[in-house]
Amino acid sequence: RKALNMAINKQAILDAVFQGAGKIAKNPIPPTIWSYNDAVQDDPYDPEAAKALLAEAGISDLSAKVWAMPVQRPYNPNARRMAELIQADWAKVGVNTEIVSYEWGEYLKRSKETDRDGAVLLGWTGDNGDPDNFLAVLLGCDAVGGSNRAQWCYKPFDDVIQQAKIVSDQAERSKLYEQAQVIFKEQAPWATIAHSVVFKPLRKEVVDFKIDPFGGHIFYGVDIQE
Repeated sequence: RKALNMAINKQAILDAVFQGAGKIAKNPIPPTIWSYNDAVQDDPYDPEAAKALLAEAGISDLSAKVWAMPVQRPYNPNARRMAELIQADWAKVGVNTEIVSYEWGEYLKRSKETDRDGAVLLGWTGDNGDPDNFLAVLLGCDAVGGSNRAQWCYKPFDDVIQQAKIVSDQAERSKLYEQAQVIFKEQAPWATIAHSVVFKPLRKEVVDFKIDPFGGHIFYGVDIQE
């Protein structure tokens, strides 16, 4: 997994898919959420090192599938293009990649299957601003076969996020979630690609509109200046 992550040119994806309106992701939570661990080091883009890791593991003639969403999402405006870029990057380290897709409802259904073949392109818009809404919902052992699309259950990680659920002190919870992000990076269940930057077009007469971090449209306090 580390080798495949290091083979992906994230900056090229940001430029081609997000048109610069995004930030390279290194953690499973965005930097706008408390407990974000900025000390975590991202895997560098290094195709030669990726090749060396694959060779060290005795892996050659590797084939893979990448699932590309058939729809645009706030976190990924062009999954097909992203899949093509990943396909090209992996080819440079000797990995033959097939791109597959399904109708959106079928895509979501099939991607939950524990025996799914292939890596899935997906993302997440948080529901409540709590790290648990990312780390437990998307990576917890209880979510395997559901919202944990990586089908990844790792007890040291799960123990930490379960402990964070029952702690009331936010500073202590933050330390636990920071630890969870370190474990996540070491184990690499995802290839973290990008955090999207959201834009909302407004007429010039609209004042005091604030973008909702949970994807809603909140009009409290919004006014129109004639």
